[in-house]
Amino acid sequence: MTKTLFFALIISVLTISCTQESAWHVHSTHSEYIEVDSNTAPTEDSVMLREIMPYKQHLDSSMNIIIAYSNKEYFKKKPNGTLNNIVCDMVFDVIEKRYKDSPFKPDLCLLNYGGLRRPLPKGKIVISDIYQLMPFQNESVICRLSGKQMNKMFDYLAKTNGQPIGNMMVYYDKGIFQKAIIANELYDSTKTYNVLTSDYTAKGGDHMDFFLSADTTIKCGSLLRNDIFTYIAALEDSTLQASEKDRIIFKNENQSSQNNNRNAK
Repeated sequence: MTKTLFFALIISVLTISCTQESAWHVHSTHSEYIEVDSNTAPTEDSVMLREIMPYKQHLDSSMNIIIAYSNKEYFKKKPNGTLNNIVCDMVFDVIEKRYKDSPFKPDLCLLNYGGLRRPLPKGKIVISDIYQLMPFQNESVICRLSGKQMNKMFDYLAKTNGQPIGNMMVYYDKGIFQKAIIANELYDSTKTYNVLTSDYTAKGGDHMDFFLSADTTIKCGSLLRNDIFTYIAALEDSTLQASEKDRIIFKNENQSSQNNNRNAK
């Protein structure tokens, strides 16, 4: 069995178990207040524990499978962080290859800072680390933005002191947008750009309202989390390496504006 097929089987089982819907529907509810203390708390149900233990052990063993290694711990940070960079790079790499011959091939990636829920550890990386990094069922989405909406995006990045970005560098002077380099080319406000993001932010989540006016929005057919698994499965040596180069550069920022930006959500 190939490494990629093994990953696909494991992730399929975990995804189905997390998303399968029940056929039952709630028709009515009733509740009452019951105070629970050391005298009224129920004792452990040994029969129930025995019933669920095999399932728990199976899930635990699946979630603890080693899938990659890292030479250092990756943290998120504003305006730039190694976790910001590597997550964007992983999902961008997968989606760019999927749409390489499509007019919707992404030009850049923009994710939300709050969506990265925990660092990636140094050393062994297991399946549960990726689930804890991205616990939500967020889908990969491509939004085509006009120059007007792109300019709003640049203003948003300044206001929030940065967000995770990929395949792009943005420059500011005293908090004012100066230029951007996208796919190694200077940003042109007369063009449209395909921005890879999540379905959450595409709907205006985290105040990314500029996505609401996208010319076109398409779903990529995968979860961001599963795109990360796809990237890792294709690694030749199973070692993650993040770019440490800053992607959002603020120049001539006074201390007051820096503090305000750091506190921005």
